[in-house]
Amino acid sequence: MKTYLLIALSFFTSSVMAQSLKDSLFSGKLKNPLKQAEIAKDSIKQASKDSVATTAKKEPAVAAQAVTESSVAENKPAIEMQKPDDTMPDSLNKLYYAKQKAWKRFIDQQTMIITSQADENRKVKKGEYYIEFDYEIGLNGRVKSSNIICNPQNEFLVATVTDILSRPPVLAPPVYGDGKPRPLSAKQQITILKK
Repeated sequence: MKTYLLIALSFFTSSVMAQSLKDSLFSGKLKNPLKQAEIAKDSIKQASKDSVATTAKKEPAVAAQAVTESSVAENKPAIEMQKPDDTMPDSLNKLYYAKQKAWKRFIDQQTMIITSQADENRKVKKGEYYIEFDYEIGLNGRVKSSNIICNPQNEFLVATVTDILSRPPVLAPPVYGDGKPRPLSAKQQITILKK
């Protein structure tokens, strides 16, 4: 009987001690060693990134060497550290913005033409039609359109828009912060109203 009492008392004591350790851990009195190691690793990585960034501003050759050394230490390629500059400075994009105005005029004129053709055609019922298409401005300024969707569906309007978009104006691709132009993908919406 005494052994059962001793076992029950030791079980109760161990569960109370475990509960107090658990409470201490979650209340912040004790620190999780795994979490501390993870935080230390993250702070070392952040410090190395910050030092590489400040070195890159001061001396480009030394920065390239620092990027290479840090990437070798982490077993990652050095190219992964550099991200393209996605800013579009206004000073580099005056031609792009001027051509965007030309694109807007082109779309407005073509919308008027499509609306007048829809008014004259019996295949288009009265109502409002929403046309959406994707287009891409290439490096040479050529516009390629694709994925023409008409809601509600009307084959005549889709065919008309496809025909008009086969001869779009030449636009200028945007120039980004790194000074290089890149292709641009965008969407365009047109609303046609037949009365």
